[in-house]
Amino acid sequence: MALKNFMSLFFVQEETTKQTENQANKNVPPPINQQHTPPVIPSNADIDQRIFDSLQQALNNSNLEGYDYMEFKNAIQSLAGIISDEAMRFKSAFATVAPMGVTAQKLIESAKFYKNVLLQEQDKFNQALSSQIDTSIGAKQKHSDDLKALVKKKTEEIQRLSQEIEAHEQEILQIEGQIGEVVVKIESTKNNFDYTLHSIINQMDADLVSIEKHLLG
Repeated sequence: MALKNFMSLFFVQEETTKQTENQANKNVPPPINQQHTPPVIPSNADIDQRIFDSLQQALNNSNLEGYDYMEFKNAIQSLAGIISDEAMRFKSAFATVAPMGVTAQKLIESAKFYKNVLLQEQDKFNQALSSQIDTSIGAKQKHSDDLKALVKKKTEEIQRLSQEIEAHEQEILQIEGQIGEVVVKIESTKNNFDYTLHSIINQMDADLVSIEKHLLG
């Protein structure tokens, strides 16, 4: 998913954020086995369908040629309503493709590849998050600070400026209210992204354990 698309997840998108689109690295997954430390996700985070769909699209766009984890995952899911036992599902799905030369090790390596595709998407999202914070909060905060300084200066002037001072004070309140709304939306979007991404990764990790347990054990 391109940086521009990640920016659309946020509540506010300033025109200046378009400059960051060229920084996105397209379809170049990071090295396999990249170290990953899950962030602390608040309990009120939830799976965001738009984020989920975008991450799934990123996986589809990076789908390797031939039969690998992606196809194996689909096969496992198709058997969910037929075979209740997890071990049997994995073994049955694997038995149908083993004659094609598919190995458990190939499934594991391809699953790690796709996991790193998701981690690359996390990097892109973090870039978009940083840009959004800079443009939506930083600029507004600077504007608010500048207006506060202007108010302080004008209060030292003669009484004829009192009406202008009052107008600036009202603008400060409005800007700070906007900052609060943007902060809440950005934090909610970040939490939903982290929760959605790591829900997918956790499922992948569970599949890796099952592959190693049922197919290599």
